[in-house]
Amino acid sequence: MHAGEHTSPLLPEPAPVRRKETELPSPDDELAPPEAERRATWFELFCDLVFVAAVGQITHRISSGPTLGSVAAASALFVPLWWTWVLYAVRANRADRDVTSHRLVTMAGLAAVCGLGVFVGSVGTSQGADTGFALSYLGARLGVAALYALEARRERVLVPLLASFGAGSAVSALFWAGGALLAPAGPVRYGSWAAGMAVDLAIPLLSGRRIARAPHHTEHLRERFGLFTIIVLGESVLGFTNGLVKAHSAGSATVTGAAAFALCACLWWSYFSASGTRPGAHAELARDPRLLHTYVFGHLPVQLGLAVTGGAVGTAVVGSANRLTTALALCVLGGVALFLLSTAAVRSAFTGVRDPVVLLRVGTALLIAALVPVAGSLPVAVVLAVPAGLLGVSVAAEGPSHRRRLAGAG
Repeated sequence: MHAGEHTSPLLPEPAPVRRKETELPSPDDELAPPEAERRATWFELFCDLVFVAAVGQITHRISSGPTLGSVAAASALFVPLWWTWVLYAVRANRADRDVTSHRLVTMAGLAAVCGLGVFVGSVGTSQGADTGFALSYLGARLGVAALYALEARRERVLVPLLASFGAGSAVSALFWAGGALLAPAGPVRYGSWAAGMAVDLAIPLLSGRRIARAPHHTEHLRERFGLFTIIVLGESVLGFTNGLVKAHSAGSATVTGAAAFALCACLWWSYFSASGTRPGAHAELARDPRLLHTYVFGHLPVQLGLAVTGGAVGTAVVGSANRLTTALALCVLGGVALFLLSTAAVRSAFTGVRDPVVLLRVGTALLIAALVPVAGSLPVAVVLAVPAGLLGVSVAAEGPSHRRRLAGAG
């Protein structure tokens, strides 16, 4: 990586991590050698386009009727969708020859992702939607398992990883299929799905040594997560532009739309504003499964916060002549605060909690969250403009820390 290049703030130049000898892979472990630099392929970008539609349905579910219950349901449904994307992105990061057989299997899995997008907006309202969503999720996971199986014949280091993934997925499938086909709609069904989701998320946490032996392209992985963040931010832009289309006759819509654009731009800047680092500084992600897990799982609240904010922004612009409801204010302000706290938490795993950027983001998040009790009495444009301004100040204040790291990298 070249000095001065803007990257994700979630991975600054990490200090060496001290680990016990027993936590390191043994000398007999088969470690994949570092490979040449990789960039996202055109096929990976096509795969992201399929997820765009599903993410859009999540944000539409939030914007169509933002209540505390509907936002909680949409947030819960975001998790399996996000995890599906992670599975495909990480699998391609580990082993992707981009050959015809892999493309065909991936496309079959992506067809199931389309099913997620079709049914996610109606989950909870009909048996058919619940069944379709669960089966689509299982179909998408089956596609990942098939891809690992194809590559494991060629890369034997992936065989243990495939075994862990296959066993965990089988257990998870019992909860998902059983909840959809056998359990009645309501707490029993969705509790069963939550249990299945917990199993899914636990699989990599229980496979630390096997993950350590698998190859990783750290810069490519960071690029993929950055691209998915752009996808989620794009829903915010789409939300406020659609809001402007619907509210074009309202005199306050232009001001509110400008504030919404500023908020989206500052969220982008906050995520991608970071220091350049020395070449190979992020190889630690490939060596330490704990840091890899921190980075990957840390993006769930980061991108969920952006999705919740994006879903609410369009509704806020449409109702710019009125005041925000409590639920809508929580979506806008709480989503931004969650984004900041999550990026700070992930960064602190690499730099420590006393890192100036970490402290700035935590402080900014607390200031934004403090606006929630009074948001209902403020004009909508102010509620959008104030967090945008605070984000802008935070980005500017982080500059000296980034420049110091640039100097160290040089």
